Amino acid sequence: MDRALRVLMFPWLAQGHISPFLELSKRLADHGLKVSFLSTPGNISKIKSSLQEKWVGKIDMEELPLPSVEGLPPTEDNTADITMEMADLLKIALDGLQKPFEDLLRRIQPDYIIHDFSQHWTAMIAAKFGIPAIYFRIAGAATAGVIAFKRFEASSILPAYNGHGGEDVTVMGRFFKSVEACKLMLVRSCFELESKYVHYLETEHNKRVIPVGLLLPETFPASDQNECLRWLDNYPPSSVVYVSFGSECFLSKELLPHTWLHTCIYRIIFSWETKSWENPKHLVTVGLHIPNKEQVAELAKGLEESHVPFLWVLRSPRYNDDSTSSAEERARALLPEGFEERTRERGVVYCKWAPQQQILCHSSTGGFVSHCGWSSVLEAVKFGVKIIALPMHIIQGLDGRLVAEELCIGMEIGREEDGSFRAEEIRRCVRYVMVGEEGRRVAENMDKVREKLFGEEEIQEKYIRELIKHLV
Repeated sequence: MDRALRVLMFPWLAQGHISPFLELSKRLADHGLKVSFLSTPGNISKIKSSLQEKWVGKIDMEELPLPSVEGLPPTEDNTADITMEMADLLKIALDGLQKPFEDLLRRIQPDYIIHDFSQHWTAMIAAKFGIPAIYFRIAGAATAGVIAFKRFEASSILPAYNGHGGEDVTVMGRFFKSVEACKLMLVRSCFELESKYVHYLETEHNKRVIPVGLLLPETFPASDQNECLRWLDNYPPSSVVYVSFGSECFLSKELLPHTWLHTCIYRIIFSWETKSWENPKHLVTVGLHIPNKEQVAELAKGLEESHVPFLWVLRSPRYNDDSTSSAEERARALLPEGFEERTRERGVVYCKWAPQQQILCHSSTGGFVSHCGWSSVLEAVKFGVKIIALPMHIIQGLDGRLVAEELCIGMEIGREEDGSFRAEEIRRCVRYVMVGEEGRRVAENMDKVREKLFGEEEIQEKYIRELIKHLV
């Protein structure tokens, strides 16, 4: 081919999706591909402000403003900036980009489109121009396996299959359509970590699946003056447990809809051959649970009784009626009375954005109470921080199993039959991972996995070369 391949990247409008798409863009551009990155004006503005000078000119930024949708503020185009009630409206607005997207393809004429799950119409429009559509799964391969839900878990995911909030296509419908129409699947993983699950994906979907590596940033912004880092400076190596549930897993002020029901087991598997639900041959239990104020109290009590130093980044979701309260006020209102005073000698609760990568790579950080979002799991491994798993969304339960049962680089917090957790279990798991002989064994396993995945730059780089070889 006489000219460089041009690839158009099109992620879903969430930071947890934009980041791995951007990292893949950088690596493709480093290998000489011409990369265009498509998002909305607000997201592109944020990317440009943080993008290093070396990428300017290598990655072209393309903007498509969202159409007006009743109930969605015109300036809000990222899941992190909207209330929980607006999440479905954002998908509806995204669907309104189909005609502008078609016009964009006509203008830039890429050789390939790499897209996310929400844009289920991407392949259909790309086919008009003879452009292959590639679906990029930003989660790990293990989360696509056979799933078994307890009833309270299944009730929380049912809207993703049944539809709600005025959507024409359900969340899972978007996923199914994206997978079925794509020419190729990419997965944010590697054979050293999830070999059998990558092969399972290929068999289940009858598609070529290419792992693209773990796609963690090579560098991250300096925040030396952040008060979290200054606080960590006062503690011995590997002595502090860091508690955080990512950018979009919030602790809530009250029980959320579809979260608590009677307990029984729902066994669910989707057959790609018959396009129907069947009984699975294997069972893997997953968790979905958004802790309310009572559960926040249990978490706080468990941390207090563990006697382990802790840094807790506590966030609360926004609701449509929250205009009079700040994010910090909403978060602190969740805490038990007197908790901060009783623990101030060895713990801190931080209710603002915190630099997670720098916290994890700080020498004082030894453990991580995490929701097991895929990026958080990978970052913990990169910096050798043991994981205490508290999954909150459906697929995160499988990441928790991978961490605790297969890789043995952490421990999963046990749940009651209704999905709740207790302070004693928090205390037990924190001490298991952070204190004593058990914690040392977990640390040894973490060191082995870390070396296997990140010991040499070539380990991850080879996956990008394999992808480019396939595209060329």
